[in-house]
Amino acid sequence: MPIETIGVGTVDQAARSQTLFREVNEHIAKLTSLASDTGFSLFICECSDTSCAESLEITPEEYEAVRSNGTRFLLVPGHQLEGIERVVDGNGRFLVVEKVGRAAAVVDADNPRRS
Repeated sequence: MPIETIGVGTVDQAARSQTLFREVNEHIAKLTSLASDTGFSLFICECSDTSCAESLEITPEEYEAVRSNGTRFLLVPGHQLEGIERVVDGNGRFLVVEKVGRAAAVVDADNPRRS
């Protein structure tokens, strides 16, 4: 969806939905200590669709690389929103998106790892 059709309230709401999913994944990471027999942990998609419940297989290194930037999120391919985020990385298992503009400010302010 182009940014011209997304209102300020919608941008804020979409960004806050993603911060909620990021927070859930932070709790998953703590509970599992990012360890499994396969080297992968299951996390939830951090897209802004509040009804999304798709899972992602992520290695500890991949997860920490994304979490090192407060404006980046892990998504199932195709779940990105044009205009408020841009794809910065990805592979066959997931995409990494970075919020832009107002959305970046909203999610960075809610970053649980922010000092």
